Amino acid sequence: MSKLKWLTFALATALVVAGLWTTPAAQTGGAAVVQGSVKDGGGAAMEGVIVSARANGKTITTSVFSDRQGNYQFPALPAGQYRVWAQAVGFQAGRAEFALASSRVDRNFTLTRLTSVDDIVRQMTGVEYMRSLPQETLADRRMVHAYKNNCTGCHTASYTLQNRWDQTGWGILVDLMAVFPSSGVPVPAMRPTADRRGNPSINAYRDELAEYLGRARGATQLTPNLLPRPTGAATQVVITEYDLPRPDRPNPAGDGSDWSLGTPSRILGRAAHDVWADAQGNIWLADDMVPGRTFGKLDPNTGQVTNYGVKGSDGKNIGTHSVVVDAKSGMVWATGDGDFVSWDPKTNTGKNWTRQAGMRPAVGGTLDVDSQGNPWATSTNGAIKLDVKTGQYTHYEGPPAPDSFCGTDCGGWGTYGIAMDRADNAWATNPGLDRVLKVDSKTGQVTAVNFEPLVMPEVTDVDRQRKRTVRGSQNSAPPGQKAPRRLSADPSADFVWIGLYTSDRIARVDTRTNQIREWPLPTQYSAPYATATDKNGVVWSTMMNHDALVSFDPKTERFTEYFLPTRGTEIRHVQVDNRTNPPTVWAPYNRINKVVRIQWRNMPAQQSASR
Repeated sequence: MSKLKWLTFALATALVVAGLWTTPAAQTGGAAVVQGSVKDGGGAAMEGVIVSARANGKTITTSVFSDRQGNYQFPALPAGQYRVWAQAVGFQAGRAEFALASSRVDRNFTLTRLTSVDDIVRQMTGVEYMRSLPQETLADRRMVHAYKNNCTGCHTASYTLQNRWDQTGWGILVDLMAVFPSSGVPVPAMRPTADRRGNPSINAYRDELAEYLGRARGATQLTPNLLPRPTGAATQVVITEYDLPRPDRPNPAGDGSDWSLGTPSRILGRAAHDVWADAQGNIWLADDMVPGRTFGKLDPNTGQVTNYGVKGSDGKNIGTHSVVVDAKSGMVWATGDGDFVSWDPKTNTGKNWTRQAGMRPAVGGTLDVDSQGNPWATSTNGAIKLDVKTGQYTHYEGPPAPDSFCGTDCGGWGTYGIAMDRADNAWATNPGLDRVLKVDSKTGQVTAVNFEPLVMPEVTDVDRQRKRTVRGSQNSAPPGQKAPRRLSADPSADFVWIGLYTSDRIARVDTRTNQIREWPLPTQYSAPYATATDKNGVVWSTMMNHDALVSFDPKTERFTEYFLPTRGTEIRHVQVDNRTNPPTVWAPYNRINKVVRIQWRNMPAQQSASR
């Protein structure tokens, strides 16, 4: 190649690369841009470092990643007094404060490597804690799975493993966990009775867990087994986090933004469980933790949150668990206290749709809406549907558990996730039975589709026996269980996609043939919780133990993990806004009062930061 041709090629390449990192506002001389580089103490460029910016007095945080050369650049940001910080596990955070006006601001960071193991461990995600647990023997690896399956169903692993106790202390904690969820509010399924001392699966592993955790997180410090920082395409995103102010009191100061403080543990930090984007771009929230909030609505342009209350039979505003916006009518639906709850944005009125007298099956935790605008939800071993025209509920019960499984005596077999396919059939997961139920909406017939058993060398005969006798669920299960949790339907194909919570896989079910195929996630112990499928067929999954979202492209069978700027996110739901190209991804941080948005560098209309 001649020198002239080589120079022409190099210049063209440089312009293309520069274009990828230049926002529209910067090109037109609009709001200011913050940019710079990140290096380690030896002067080497650091890729995959998260750099975050937040204006004083605002409720929105914007984050980007450094590239292969260690360079980072924010989209155009509005003027203000800013705090900017750069974080990577194993390094002390770099911090800066400055006023941002209408010109470019350059801020370079040099990160110093941490030498204290205690300081490194405190920064870790849940999945890094689990990777760092002792597991040299088959018996120890079995206990890692027993911990993951029974102690991270309601919260991330970092919530407990950031603490250290001896065997007695861990035993007390496990006893508490068997009767209380992470919210601290007793639920009927966990209350001790004369015949049942709380959660049977947790109780079955109680002594083994206390002994193992006393060794692993007692007097002996962990040897950190860290994940590599993101590279390549995983760094080409702009992440926006929106605070969700509580209406009753200030949010806790510890919000997971400063990794050196560890995972937040205050219950007051808990908020939205699910989110859903409407046709106008508003984000609707379901919230069963903040008093008085039945629905919340976030305006992504301003960060303002508007709260709406719908009163239940006790005269108090109903707390909600799952939310869906009907694409046709715009009606907002949620699961409430055993009934469906709706909010009509056109009239600003809400309604609690009470079940008919004498109907025992209740509306469970999650829902979806069929093509006729009728909401469906999980219920006792099946699904429940509301006919919005008549106000009548119908319950569809699945086949009983196999003969060798404990059934009614163990409290029955619940369903957790639900999704409607293109033919208006409902699909609901049976986590404790490793199966998914298909409800034919035309005939009412319910069919069980069973997953193949999970083969693991760590599983013992004791575990296999407990799977049949202690009533596993989405929150607690013996090693060797897959525990299908939440699912979504592909809007353009005949598939439903399911997170297999305790086996670190996602599964695809062909809704026409009931054939199942599974793929292991790239990071072990991540615990896939919920899925969403966008208009391009790309599947998104949340991960309870991993402060990240993962995408899976079925065409290439490639996973991409997108790390998040906050510790202790505990994401239980993900939703895609298909109005943009590529689709915008939304998710709530259930442990922390935040909602996150993920966008891509090649979305010109979306690159200006929210104001």
